[in-house]
This record gives sequence, structure tokens and C-alpha cells, in this order.
Amino acid sequence: MSKDVYISCALADTLRDYIDRNLLVAPDVLAALAPYSSSQRMPILLFWRQLERLQEMHPVPALGLRIGLCAKPQHFGVVGYLAASCSVLGQALMRYRRFQRLLVSNLDVRVEQRGEVIRYSWGQGEHHTTPLASEFGLAAFINLYQALIGQVIPPSAIEIPYPRPEQSSIYEALAGCPVRFDAPCHAMEMPVSLLAMRVTSSAPYLRDLFERQAHAMLAQHLRPDAFLDQLQQQMMTALQEGEPSAAMLAERMSCSLRSFYRKLAEYGLCYRALLGDVRFKLARMYLADSRLSLVEVALLLGYSEQSAFSRAFRKWSGSTPQEYRRSRLSSLPLPAINLAR
Repeated sequence: MSKDVYISCALADTLRDYIDRNLLVAPDVLAALAPYSSSQRMPILLFWRQLERLQEMHPVPALGLRIGLCAKPQHFGVVGYLAASCSVLGQALMRYRRFQRLLVSNLDVRVEQRGEVIRYSWGQGEHHTTPLASEFGLAAFINLYQALIGQVIPPSAIEIPYPRPEQSSIYEALAGCPVRFDAPCHAMEMPVSLLAMRVTSSAPYLRDLFERQAHAMLAQHLRPDAFLDQLQQQMMTALQEGEPSAAMLAERMSCSLRSFYRKLAEYGLCYRALLGDVRFKLARMYLADSRLSLVEVALLLGYSEQSAFSRAFRKWSGSTPQEYRRSRLSSLPLPAINLAR
């Protein structure tokens, strides 16, 4: 059901960009988006409604495509940053598919090769959407891969599961390729050769960090409780900026500090204890990477000094970070060579 589906608020930043670029006056849309920060998720029905509002005030053909073509890698949140740090496009799109549900909670992109063409498709059927949302999703995906390789190389074709509109030529002009309407699903096809193209912003070291962050965020999304899911995700994001206060997180979650504490009490949780639990989980993940110094781990966890991190870690685990790292790394098997990386 669409009412149970969520979309990354980072993608909603494309709406703000489109409004700014076209000098539109859209206070209702901006007000609806205002309570959500880019690190949160919002109900997809709310996002669709903002697309419809923009269509009402700015009735141009292929509006969804036009908005989607404003998308940048950063509009895909940690998935975009991870893709931008990969070495080649094929590797980036593989990561995109692995963490696709951080973007849309029910997204299921399928990949198949047909000769010299690679095809990405995602369902219609039970995954109901709207024409504007269909256009937006396809255009954003196109813009993402083009931004990654730093070249405007259009896909071979795209498919949209809606009837052909009156001005269909505009769709082909914007997409730069044939557009097949009345299709059974959403799809994009591109030459297989594009997958070997270099990503212009490749950074293997950052890729590993972003991948671990994406794994942690995905694990949190799989939790059944929306409040704890959102709170722990906000904590992980805020820790990169320093020590997060309860007041800061309450504001980011669009609730009063009093309501924030009352909600925690309902779960029998203490803010400091929950923050410590999130830090401990992230600390163990970061310490498993020998390339990160203890100072870097401390900074990633929001500590201004390594000594403060060391004291906290000893309290959590009974050992120092260095002792934990030594025992953790000595127990790991030698890594297999992965030719796909």
C-alpha cells in the first residue's frame, strides 16, 4: 500500500532546486517540505502531493522529467555519496541497487542484460505510482548516472507505464532517447559498455566508509518502529557534526523537547543511554577498519578528543579501543580477492 511507503527526503531537495531555478512562488510546497531534513524519510504520498501542487501552479508538459533532471548525486543521500565514490559506473549502480530501499522503502530495481544492452526496471502493478512520479524517478536515475560519469550520454530507451501524452516528442527531447509509453513497468536501457566508464569523483577510501554507513542505516530502516528508526538515523547523521544534544534531535524530528522526552519514556529509554548504544555500535564498525586512526574514529563518533572516546569505549566494552581492534583484526580471516571491486 502506498500509504505505508516512504521516500528519502534528500530526493525532495530536487523540488526545492526546481522551484529556485524557475523562480516559482510555491510557499505551500516549501512549507510541506520544511519539517523534513534531508537525512529523514517522508511518506511517499506527501511527496506525490507536492509534485501535483507544482503541476497545478506550473502546468508544463513532462514536469516530472524536468524536476527529475535537477537531481544530483547528493540528492540521493548516502546512496548518492556511495555511488559517487565508486570506481566505475557498473560498481556504482550495483551499490545503488543494494541500498535502493534507503531511497524508496519498497523500491525493487531489477537488472538484466539483453545482448549489448543492460536493462533496469521496477514494477508497476501492486507498486502504484503516478505519471508525475514515474517521470521523476526515471529522470532522476538518468541524471544520476550521467553525473557520475561526467558526460551527458543518454540511455538507449526508457519505458513509462502510462498512456502516450499529446506532446510526447517533448519527452524524447528531454530524455534524449526513445520513450515507450503504455509499458508494463518503468524501465531504462543503456549500452553495456557504459558500465565500464570511470566515475569522475571516485574515492575508494570514502566508498568503504559510505558503504558501512549505508549498511547501518539500512539495518535501522528494517526496525519495525518508526520513531526509533528515525531517531537512531538522526543520531548517526548528527554525530558527524559533533556531540548531538536532545534539543537538536528533537528539533530535527519536528517535535518539542518535552514530547521528545515523553516518547523516549514510553519506550523506557534514556537519551544518553541510547546515544551511547548508537556510538558503541558505530565504534565497533569503525574499529574494524585498520585504516582509520583512533583519532578519526573519535571524530566520526562526535568526540572532540580521543581520550574521551577511549574512556567511553572502556566503559562500554571493558577494553580499550586499541585492545578491541587488535583482538578483532586478529580473529578475521584473510580477505578473498574480489575482482569486481
